[in-house]
Amino acid sequence: MLKLIKYEFRKTMFSKLVLLFITVLSEIAYLIGVFFKIDRMLQVGIFGLCMCAMVGIFYIGIESLLVFHRDLNTKQSYMLFLTPQSSYQILGAKVIENGVSIFLTGIFYLVLAAADFSIGVLYIGGVKEFLDLADRILSSINININIHIPELFAGLCVTLAAWLLMVVTGYFAIVLSATVFAGKKYSGFVSFILYLVINWICGMVLDRLPLRGDTLTSLYLTTCSVLVLVALMYAVSGWIMEKKLSV
Repeated sequence: MLKLIKYEFRKTMFSKLVLLFITVLSEIAYLIGVFFKIDRMLQVGIFGLCMCAMVGIFYIGIESLLVFHRDLNTKQSYMLFLTPQSSYQILGAKVIENGVSIFLTGIFYLVLAAADFSIGVLYIGGVKEFLDLADRILSSINININIHIPELFAGLCVTLAAWLLMVVTGYFAIVLSATVFAGKKYSGFVSFILYLVINWICGMVLDRLPLRGDTLTSLYLTTCSVLVLVALMYAVSGWIMEKKLSV
């Protein structure tokens, strides 16, 4: 299982290195803006870091779906399915790799944001001055944020769990499509339609859950509910791959 996870990490390593490289460039621009009080560089740095965080997490999930679709519909990774590993293990390795990648990426950008905030406060002259400057810069690029750490962390958990659900839903849709339309040119389109339908059903289920309490409680209950759907989707996908899918 560990070898499968390492294999999945290697397949997506290049894009992660590209994301890291762009993040480093954005961070350099941010630090130049802070240390030399250059508003334009600070704006470029903040905008670049925000885009890396949002687009980076989005692309990590999308890439995982694209790789999985190629695995099932082409001969790209046929040797993977010849190994003495069950379909649950193969799919589980993909889910774990993607979940770990999404989680670590989210934590990385959260820690980086906290570090950059601290640096900004130290060099710009206080929390109020830094927040005023950041608000002015973010407003100039139409980004408005209010920083509340507990809600920020809970919101991050919900966001990461929801994105993981979207990825696992994508796996499920691809498995369903590959079961009937393996190797067909339109299998990708069928997967996309199934993906939209399943996501809509999941959204309906989550909207009807009686999640009560304060904001933090609701956010964490939502996270747990989403993770239950993730587990269910994984179990059904693994069963179909094991019993019904011919690769």
